[in-house]
Amino acid sequence: MSDNLILRTPLLSDLDDLLNWENDLKNNQHTDVPVFYTPSQIEDFLNSDHDLLLQNQIRYIIELNSSAVGCIDLYDYDMVNSRAGVGIYVDSNFRNKGIASKSLELLKSISMEKYLIYNLYADIMSGNKASIKIFEKANFIKNGIKTNWIRTESSFEDVLFYQCALRKI
Repeated sequence: MSDNLILRTPLLSDLDDLLNWENDLKNNQHTDVPVFYTPSQIEDFLNSDHDLLLQNQIRYIIELNSSAVGCIDLYDYDMVNSRAGVGIYVDSNFRNKGIASKSLELLKSISMEKYLIYNLYADIMSGNKASIKIFEKANFIKNGIKTNWIRTESSFEDVLFYQCALRKI
């Protein structure tokens, strides 16, 4: 299914999809920044520069057969230390089809070839088993635990630190 999958720059036509994805209540249980965005905030983002070097972050739309099905981000870019964080979201209608894994592999290639990034990392809440599986399949290694890091409704949840070296030294 993921043969016709590409990563592309966000367009104004992605506004409704991005608004739905960013404000997905089910997604907020897997993020440490549960923020809700307005249409004008998303439009401002879409009209901004999509340049990793200027913004220290960049978002790509995951497109399958000419339809937007999710997004994948590089964030917290550190050019000096050649590393960036990774975040991924796949629309619930397209999950469990290999899209996240293929998107992550494409992002790894872009990170190496275009930005010369050495390390990618992901902070994953310990209860997010689907993300853990995706990142481990992509050769990310668990290198740490932030204990009781995220407040939940009833207590706190650990955050797992995953890292992937894209090049050998």
